[in-house]
Amino acid sequence: MYSDAFCKIYNKLGWNYFPEAFGEQLLSWLKKNRVTVHTSLDLACGTGVLCQLLHKNGIQASGMDFSEGMIKIARGNDPSIEYEVADMITYRPDRRFDLVTCTGDALNHILKADDIEKIFRNVFSYLNAEGWFIFDILNDREIPSREPFDFDFDDKTRARFTVTRDADGVITMKTAVFENGIFQFEECVREIVHDHKVICSLLEKTGFQICGCRHQLLEESEGKATTWYIIARKSPAA
Repeated sequence: MYSDAFCKIYNKLGWNYFPEAFGEQLLSWLKKNRVTVHTSLDLACGTGVLCQLLHKNGIQASGMDFSEGMIKIARGNDPSIEYEVADMITYRPDRRFDLVTCTGDALNHILKADDIEKIFRNVFSYLNAEGWFIFDILNDREIPSREPFDFDFDDKTRARFTVTRDADGVITMKTAVFENGIFQFEECVREIVHDHKVICSLLEKTGFQICGCRHQLLEESEGKATTWYIIARKSPAA
């Protein structure tokens, strides 16, 4: 779970570029594929950026996150959106959705395949028939181990990143934050690169239909990212 200090820095420095970009692409994808969404749930929603964007576009959006700090900020950003603090491995809401998302490589923080399968089974249970599950995972071209590097967010705040990858493929990223050159705190997160073929197999085992597994959500987008975008759908009869 992210510390309250990290959540505040995350929100203050606007680390929202990915959910904003993904949200715009998602809205374009929905329009292009003539998919109507009335209700949505964003797993590991962070500060609620994607939920807010979908809400502004007429979707009854909601979100959940394991971090109380992130949810506190999300609720402050838009109190009209429903948010919950929960663990997506065990999360089973009492309502269903037309669309479930999980972005920002959140699933890569789940290190065990068995837990990934539990999440998929849970999502399947709270999706409406013909509902969509759209998420991303890292691929093998993700950042390798490297020496510490600094990033200046503004003239006062600097972050130092250290990325390591062990023999089991677990990526550890340490983020040290400095204000005016003075060390404030350090955050450490772990991820693992899941084989996209294994992930798709687990989805099919759960009952999902795989509608897409590619480097870009929009097929016409140029270039390749360090991310797999996976589009799955619940069958009408389920």
